[in-house]
Amino acid sequence: MPGFILHLTAAQMLLKHLPPHPDFPYPISSVNDFLIGNLLPDATQQKESSHFRDPLYREKMMVFPDLTRFTAKYRSLLPDSSALGYYFHLYIDRKFFKDFIPQIVEFYNADGEITDMRDEIATVYIKKSRTFIPFSRYLTDEYYYGDYTKMNTYLINRYCIPLDLTPNVTNPGIAEIQYEDVQQVLDLLHRFLSVPPEAAQDLKVFPLEGLLAALEQYIEEFLAVPNKYIP
Repeated sequence: MPGFILHLTAAQMLLKHLPPHPDFPYPISSVNDFLIGNLLPDATQQKESSHFRDPLYREKMMVFPDLTRFTAKYRSLLPDSSALGYYFHLYIDRKFFKDFIPQIVEFYNADGEITDMRDEIATVYIKKSRTFIPFSRYLTDEYYYGDYTKMNTYLINRYCIPLDLTPNVTNPGIAEIQYEDVQQVLDLLHRFLSVPPEAAQDLKVFPLEGLLAALEQYIEEFLAVPNKYIP
């Protein structure tokens, strides 16, 4: 998943476009609730369900939300700020894993062939540094997750991300998550300030400005007319 702070970064980017954006159908009445909604899909261990993933693809490395599964069930809830935030989280996840990650890494099996099946991956090619690493080192604090840690303080400062959000948000009817579970995420947020902002200049996997530019592009697409992401 993109980290909690990266999701809040995307949410802050979207808020800067609103208001006014005359063609966007859902005004955000509560910034707090919208930001809480952006955290909710990850406030559970049952992420396949909370992210509306198709179980047929669970063996793939890049498994992303099926947005139509959410809108088919909860389209009527989207005027609620937290539900819209929840949906926006799913949208960012889909764009991140489907479009962005393939631009920055490639996955290879033991025979040196590109694969998208998690159990087949032996090595990862990181385009930023033009290096191959064993897959066992990729999803670690040394590489992928370590980059999130290095980015957090920089992103919080650059995008003025509020960390003291109010968790008391009413669930409008999303059955896949218990809204009160977001408290466990909020309890973690201040711990993400453990590294200095300049650490973001030493990322191993993510090209920082390229990532932020991609998020801006995805937000423009999210707000586009006719809107293909919010029926």
